[in-house]
Amino acid sequence: MKVLYAFIRTAFHNAWIFRLDFWLITPGLFIMMYASHSLWSILYQQSPHAFGMDLERMTTYGVLGILLLPVMRSAMRIQYYIAEQVRLGTLELDLMKPLDFMFHMLSRSVGDLGVQLLTRCVPGFIFAYLFLGFRPPASAQAGLAFLASLALGYLVIFVLSFLMGMLSIVTLDIRSYAWAYHSLVRFASGQVVPLWMFPPALAAIAAALPFQAVYFVPMSIYVGAYEGSLGNALLSQAAWAVGLFLTARLCWARVQRRVTIQGG
Repeated sequence: MKVLYAFIRTAFHNAWIFRLDFWLITPGLFIMMYASHSLWSILYQQSPHAFGMDLERMTTYGVLGILLLPVMRSAMRIQYYIAEQVRLGTLELDLMKPLDFMFHMLSRSVGDLGVQLLTRCVPGFIFAYLFLGFRPPASAQAGLAFLASLALGYLVIFVLSFLMGMLSIVTLDIRSYAWAYHSLVRFASGQVVPLWMFPPALAAIAAALPFQAVYFVPMSIYVGAYEGSLGNALLSQAAWAVGLFLTARLCWARVQRRVTIQGG
């Protein structure tokens, strides 16, 4: 816990130093939420019965997808940190620390998450409730399940991003892979468009991938649109998190033997 606290404190310190970042990015988040709300409102005016739920819940789903971006990006940024350390030839400094490397990366990510929650998500939720008709969870049970599901989704995207970061040790440059990876996450996770609106074949493929555990499951639980047991939904996310974690540990055991230091 002391290690985790140290990284959280460092993340807050960095955020305080770069205060301009807050004033530039947070208003942009508000604009994106407003744009998502307006888009779904216009679509409902054209086809009010085409989306499987009422307008208020659909706009809540769309706004929530934007609100969760800072949360999930705090986990996804770890791939760029690892890639940059490889590029600069300073990854060995992280490996020399008396910490498990994966736990070290998770601690950095959680430290950044604390900053994102306080500086972006909290103001974003207040803005959404005051101006965009953002609804609370469908029920108290759905609210608790949403928080648990969000935590599991965070772990899933962290491990996926850690795997992407490890790829930079092998390829030395993941910029093209990262672009494809981010595009796949945005599309297949149901962050922008819920999976129930996908064509059946495409929805079946997306449901079989781990990305739906990141956005779609917690968001559909929040708006009360998840089809099936909430317990089964959480178990499915937990299975993905554990399976990917074990895969990452196995891959790291092999990849760390071939670390190549660049530059430095």
